[in-house]
Amino acid sequence: MNVGRPVPRAGSGAQESYAPELLYATFNQDYGCFAIGTQTGFRIFNSDPYKEKMRREFKDGGIGMVAMLYRSNYLAFVGGGRNPRFPPNKVMLWDDASSKIIAELEFRSDVLNVQLQRDRIVVVLRNKCIVCSLEAKPRHLHAFETADNDRGAMTISGGSESGILVFPGRQKGHIQI
Repeated sequence: MNVGRPVPRAGSGAQESYAPELLYATFNQDYGCFAIGTQTGFRIFNSDPYKEKMRREFKDGGIGMVAMLYRSNYLAFVGGGRNPRFPPNKVMLWDDASSKIIAELEFRSDVLNVQLQRDRIVVVLRNKCIVCSLEAKPRHLHAFETADNDRGAMTISGGSESGILVFPGRQKGHIQI
């Protein structure tokens, strides 16, 4: 997907730069921020008022998926783009306060979706939805088999303490709650 467009660089007159190619976009749990993954890193924006809050550019690859944990410094990444920073079968937990990976989860197939909740990481693979603990050494808590889920369909409510997880069922056309 190529959605990058040339944009004038602020204060540079005729000089131009190219916006990074967007790979992924998602809101945090309260919709107060959203994050985008690009060919060269990630950015976080405040929703209202709209303002870029931060950006990280990496010389060694792109972020194909990024999930925020509310407005904290914890994020989950999956590599992506022409030159992925991380393998597509790994979820990397990032602490932006220290600018480093604090944990990783490896799977046998590519990660299609990832979301964070206060104490959980939910990862979607083609035929599985996996729930892990969100801690220094994440533990696999649950693994649910699903019908083929090539788009990584899954959502988790952010409103309640317990959260409600919804993903495809084992049979096509069914859902699990």
